[in-house]
Amino acid sequence: MAQMDAGGNGTDTLDRDGLARAATNPRKELVREQLIDIAAELFDSKGYAQTSINDIAQALGLGRSAVYHYFRNKEEMLAALVESEALTPSHRLQELMAEPGLSASERLRRAIVDGIVRRLSSGSRFILLSRLETQIPEALGPIYNQGRRHIYDFYVRCISDGIASGEFRTVDPKVTAFAVIGMANWTSRWYSPSGAKTPMEIGEIIADMALAGLRAHHDQPRDAEAVRQTIAGLRQQIDDLEKLVK
Repeated sequence: MAQMDAGGNGTDTLDRDGLARAATNPRKELVREQLIDIAAELFDSKGYAQTSINDIAQALGLGRSAVYHYFRNKEEMLAALVESEALTPSHRLQELMAEPGLSASERLRRAIVDGIVRRLSSGSRFILLSRLETQIPEALGPIYNQGRRHIYDFYVRCISDGIASGEFRTVDPKVTAFAVIGMANWTSRWYSPSGAKTPMEIGEIIADMALAGLRAHHDQPRDAEAVRQTIAGLRQQIDDLEKLVK
């Protein structure tokens, strides 16, 4: 999947998944991202099979030939959309899992916050891709599913590690992973850029809720001891009062 630069020269390298990645300047990268956004919207509204390169070019005010400086066909556009919303997050989580010195709680917090910030900063791509699942060509299906599976596996492992270390209470890691992922994903359905909270603030709130539900309650024995000490103190005060009234 080689792309051509504006001068017609091949400038691409292949990433770890064999997908073409162009060495572009900032302006070209901006147009490329706009093309992906427009393509996603048209794939959703018209259907992938019914959308042509001409439709995408006209929606952005470009000529058909100009689009070919960025993508050879609409299949490459859909591949770029799958990469940005499925593969890139899974790569980031793999890097996070490999980062030394992080506790399960720290790792989970960063994954939730980073994922929500990325999701809420990507416009409508995430929602559109979820609606396009049934239209993803057979060749791209394994790549899309692999990315989602890696994300799920990260959360299962992170929660399992937290249970093993005593940070998290005993829960079903698989069910809990689905719950945490669903809570984070749902933010893109109700988030408004004009709202009172920034993506970072929303991410921190969701992470706090998830960790509060998972955290092991090691303070319970200390609370019980505090109650026993209070009772002992009251008994002593009663004894002292009884001595005064005798």
